[in-house]
Amino acid sequence: MKKISIALSLLAALVLLGACGQSEKSKNEELTKQAETVLKGKVEIPETYFKTKEQVTAEFDSVGLKPKFVVSNFDDAAQYNKRFLRKDECDQISSDQGAVTYYDTKAVGDKHGFYADKGATIIVGYSDHDYDGTQNEESSTEESISSSSKETKEVVTSQESESLAFEPKDVSDETIKSIKTYEDYLSMYQAIINNYFSDYESMIKDTILYDQATFEEQKKQYDASFEEQKKQYEKYGNKRLVGKDSLVDFLIGYRDSLKEITDNLAKSLQ
Repeated sequence: MKKISIALSLLAALVLLGACGQSEKSKNEELTKQAETVLKGKVEIPETYFKTKEQVTAEFDSVGLKPKFVVSNFDDAAQYNKRFLRKDECDQISSDQGAVTYYDTKAVGDKHGFYADKGATIIVGYSDHDYDGTQNEESSTEESISSSSKETKEVVTSQESESLAFEPKDVSDETIKSIKTYEDYLSMYQAIINNYFSDYESMIKDTILYDQATFEEQKKQYDASFEEQKKQYEKYGNKRLVGKDSLVDFLIGYRDSLKEITDNLAKSLQ
């Protein structure tokens, strides 16, 4: 009887995991169809952040959009990203710029982003001056500081930089909502995957469901998913998140969907 009970538990777990996978596949297919309807007649707006007006004009023209350039001061963005902002470089797109609409993952799945009707005119902010965002505000007075003071300041700056690095200690709503940059987003995404596999492994480690080869293969699938996210967002590095609320909602939903798998598995093992 004991062997039969174990076999039934194994079968139930496999059926459950298969059902979850099928459910996710169906959901993705449904979102793909929904995206085709929602985005009909619209084009995705090319990235504008720190590109020249000439580059933006060419890229907009290639997708059937027209830019309307207006002067915008985003020196703070250059400071935050530690880069030299040159005259005529452009600011990032936001949903209050003309006919721009942001569609999140709940609406269009993987096709989320900023869109506009083909032929629309999009307001694009640009800088009318150069600004060196690589320097701290105190840089102008550094020449008067003694050599020893400079060394001390460099150590403090280094420590402050390290303290600002985003290292999620958990996958709570509060931690997810604290992300600020695209690097933070990727760190949080990875943390959610790691948390899932930690819970999953500890749950089945001492049962007949555990198979090292199968476990590692499953991890590879999630690692591949993370690599896709990196391809999409890693290039933006420490830039401020655009559409943060939507990305936060996506992460919370992703965490909850993985937790649902482990919760259902736990019930099947009782």
